[in-house]
Amino acid sequence: MLDEKRLQNMDQRTHDAREQVQVRNVEFLGEQDGVPERELKQRLCQLFIKRGGVKKAYLARVQYDAKIDAVALCLDVNAGGMEEVVESVQRIFAEMFGPQEHLDILPLDLSLEAAVSKSCQPFFGQSR
Repeated sequence: MLDEKRLQNMDQRTHDAREQVQVRNVEFLGEQDGVPERELKQRLCQLFIKRGGVKKAYLARVQYDAKIDAVALCLDVNAGGMEEVVESVQRIFAEMFGPQEHLDILPLDLSLEAAVSKSCQPFFGQSR
């Protein structure tokens, strides 16, 4: 578990609305995988290759503050590139899953990457 991490929640009900929230603890529970998730990962890989700047990406099941279960796209992105990546990911996610669904995006620092890599493999980039 990690303390006081910021995540971006892409609320698809308004499609462009993004909210940053603070959580005390993040626990990584494992990889989120299934047929729609593999299609999402494939489309995101294409995006990341085309636009560049994304070093590593995980799609993980997470638990916030020991009570809220969610799925988070965990990204290691070059400095200054997160906003553009979030916008592009939001478009792809909304096309695939519709406006009623949301996806959390968790920017990775060294401690978060160490934690997530213990529970799942990146779907984009190399594991250390």
